[in-house]
Amino acid sequence: IAFQFPCDGAMAATRISAFISLAVACLLEGVAGGAFRGYEAASGAQRGNDLLDELERVLGGERRAVAEGRAAQFEDAMRPIFRSLPKAAGDRLPASGVRYLLHRIFVERHGWFVEGLMSQGDAWNESSPAAFFAEHAGEQTEGIFERRLGGDGLSLHEVAVFAATLEGLVHEETLERLHGSFRVLGLDAKEAAATEQEAERVIDTYMLMLVLGLNHTSVSNSLVSRTWENIGRIYPAWPETQKWVREVRKEVVSANPESRTSFSTTTQVLEEVADRYGRWQDSECIALKGDLMRYEQGDTGRVLLRDFYGAALNGSFQYTESKEYLRQHGILDESDPAQPSVIIPNYVNGPSNCLASSKFYSVCCISECEALLKPLERHIGAPDARPEEIVELVERLPSASVDAPRSLPAALVRRLEEVAERHGGRGPLHGRLFAQWMHHAYPRECPFPHASGTVQVSSRRDLSSGSSGHVLDEEALRAEVEGFAEARDGAAEFTEHCELPWTSEEELFVHVPVAKPREGWLRHCVGVAAIASMLVATLRTAATGSSSIGPRKSEKCMV
Repeated sequence: IAFQFPCDGAMAATRISAFISLAVACLLEGVAGGAFRGYEAASGAQRGNDLLDELERVLGGERRAVAEGRAAQFEDAMRPIFRSLPKAAGDRLPASGVRYLLHRIFVERHGWFVEGLMSQGDAWNESSPAAFFAEHAGEQTEGIFERRLGGDGLSLHEVAVFAATLEGLVHEETLERLHGSFRVLGLDAKEAAATEQEAERVIDTYMLMLVLGLNHTSVSNSLVSRTWENIGRIYPAWPETQKWVREVRKEVVSANPESRTSFSTTTQVLEEVADRYGRWQDSECIALKGDLMRYEQGDTGRVLLRDFYGAALNGSFQYTESKEYLRQHGILDESDPAQPSVIIPNYVNGPSNCLASSKFYSVCCISECEALLKPLERHIGAPDARPEEIVELVERLPSASVDAPRSLPAALVRRLEEVAERHGGRGPLHGRLFAQWMHHAYPRECPFPHASGTVQVSSRRDLSSGSSGHVLDEEALRAEVEGFAEARDGAAEFTEHCELPWTSEEELFVHVPVAKPREGWLRHCVGVAAIASMLVATLRTAATGSSSIGPRKSEKCMV
């Protein structure tokens, strides 16, 4: 860069001195900027408390206390997954990673598929997890998290605070539903205590609204009464559910037997029920999987569609979903168009098997693949690993239907090596190709992962409203089965020679943004010092020339 100054000695001295001052100012700014960035990094440990302070200003002290009290448990539960995820600078998780982690942790802890966190066929980076708060806690709360997600991302503690804040809102809904139960029954929630019979009726009504997804703010007594009359047909597992809830209540009230029928104790019972219900009802999902395996073709994790519908005609109250529904939700394998089949783990984990819902979440089947992925994450403790390391771990990892130790087929090992080759020799644990590889290794437990945008998962609310028209009646089921009659001779070929489909599309679940390089303050110092040195030398030359030659026509000196 060239700067022009008059060669007149006095004027040159004045102007160059001013430029030196400017250079020194730039130098000090560079140092200060570096010092500020150092301060910013050093204060990162305080961001968790700063986050809680901001939440307190927006949501109030009581909600802050709830979030702070729950955050430590979430932090411990999240740590193994957090360690294994790709992260940005400062060990911070970007927005897509936060959404992915939160979804997994709520499914693992409660069986909750939270609206706005779960993927409905979209990529994990297509929406921000902070959007959840816009509807349920206001735009100010959303903004608190969005600013951090849009910056460096969230630390483990900040993700835990996010989860604890969300869970606190869910428990507030528990209280609202309990008030709704009192309202429907014509009881006064403000009374000091109800009778034992009334307390049980309140809890049963609460569970009815939760399991069937009834709107607790508007449901009428007459609708509840009609539902009770048909509960055996609507929800055959009600007796087992009621028995389990009674056991949870017995456990909770044993600590406070003198207040067993009080509103506060009933609230504690139902908060405990809400936390545990998803994991308890997952036993129904395991039974569903076991029933489907009776019709499985070999060890493919698939049931021919004709056998699927045939089971419905032979007495099963399930297996009535239409072909369009199965295709839309990624459950139908049509790699052999003549013999379409139902993918067992994709069906079990589909929305038609969700059993309860609230305005925040649905309670659905918990993927058995989660229990297989977590040991790999704990052992590896990194986002990726060498293929031989993964193979060694998987060969020693049993599932509900796969014994261990075992030797993986050479073709499957080669598949993993090919995945690793695409990523510089290491296989990423949180990508579509590895999830597909796990489906091949555990076809009954791990769902087949579809590329984002190729399937569209309905919410339980849409299915419950009947707007999807996804259920076939008996006549339609018979028509479907009869249509497969001509292909029956091909079933043996399916069993003996079927190779599970493999597609090559890769998609990493966590997208770490590329950070813009920051110019270090030392580099600023070196550059400014060089300019200053040149200016000093020029000033001396100009002064010497001026004194020895005397005044002359104005000239320009280039610096």
